[in-house]
Amino acid sequence: MRDMFISIDLATLRLCSVLACVTFAIIFVALWRGRSDQLHHAHWAASLLLYCVALAGLEWIYLPEDVMIRALLVTALTASNILVVTGVRLFAKRPLWRWWMGIPPAATLIGFLLPHLVRLMGGSLPSESEQVLGAMGLALGMGVFGLDIMRQSRRAVPHGYGGRIAGLTMMAYIPCYLYAIVGEVLHLATPGTLATAALLSDQLLLMLLNLGLIAMPAESALAALRESTWRDGLTRVYNRAWLATNEHTLLRAGTWLAHIDVDHFKSINDRYGHAAGDAALVGLARALTMATEECETRRAGHAVRMGGDEFLVIMPEASLPAAQRLAHDVRAAISRLGPFEWTVSTGLAGVEPEDRSFSDVIERADRQLYAAKLAGRNRVAA
Repeated sequence: MRDMFISIDLATLRLCSVLACVTFAIIFVALWRGRSDQLHHAHWAASLLLYCVALAGLEWIYLPEDVMIRALLVTALTASNILVVTGVRLFAKRPLWRWWMGIPPAATLIGFLLPHLVRLMGGSLPSESEQVLGAMGLALGMGVFGLDIMRQSRRAVPHGYGGRIAGLTMMAYIPCYLYAIVGEVLHLATPGTLATAALLSDQLLLMLLNLGLIAMPAESALAALRESTWRDGLTRVYNRAWLATNEHTLLRAGTWLAHIDVDHFKSINDRYGHAAGDAALVGLARALTMATEECETRRAGHAVRMGGDEFLVIMPEASLPAAQRLAHDVRAAISRLGPFEWTVSTGLAGVEPEDRSFSDVIERADRQLYAAKLAGRNRVAA
């Protein structure tokens, strides 16, 4: 272990890390210049530049006997991660600053200065205390910031992997610092060897971290594009494409379906104009969306426009009474919309064990809808 990295030049590794940081910083600045409203790219570029300054300072600027400068440079390494977190929080539209974000840099600074303060007061600590306590502060920062990056990225891009990769990569620095701590305490390797091992891991982790950050906005844009293809252009509820993509997850016991149709919709268009007909469809879609959010089911429902004046409301983990209450709530909401009087008819059906596809459920709900129409419209049939 002592001789594993003996042929590797520590200064060269630091230079490689600096060059990698500059490269990614240029990429983030270019992305920010292309979209000036995406300030998270500016935060990530600033983080990399601060990291560069700290690495360069540790190699070429500070004097070995200048404790304060060395402590500030290592603290800057931890502080650079704050800008990564604030960039992710800005991207996720969350508050930029939280009080706990100042703890890791403070712990790193205190860890480096504490042994020297103890010696000034006449006490004594082992010679490796400075490196051990400083590494503990760095490890604390990586853990805290990595967890927050993962949490905020899940809010911004629920099904994305970029933020998870970035957060996990940041936490992957922790074993490197633990290795340095154990190596210093147990004298498993020379300080130069420990620093070399940390910088070698930095070459890989730095790349993964920044690639994860770059992926986050791309994943968000793809998710927004996919969502737009799943939304009806007029009413903004889901469309047939969404249903076709997700019907395999909906075909489960306990799922209920409401098939809703506007009564005499052609007459509304003929009498009041197509703009009034569109307004009625938008009003119905809003009523359905509100009803799905307030329905008494364990999971939120989904409103889907099948085409024309036909809509579906899909209620996972529901029951017939819950589906009936939702249908009557929709009818009540429609009666208050105006500016002219119009009604809807609803057919209800639930998933049954013999159903092979969601089309079987829709067909039964359609038959119930037809029964509601025959019974005089403006009613619910199940």
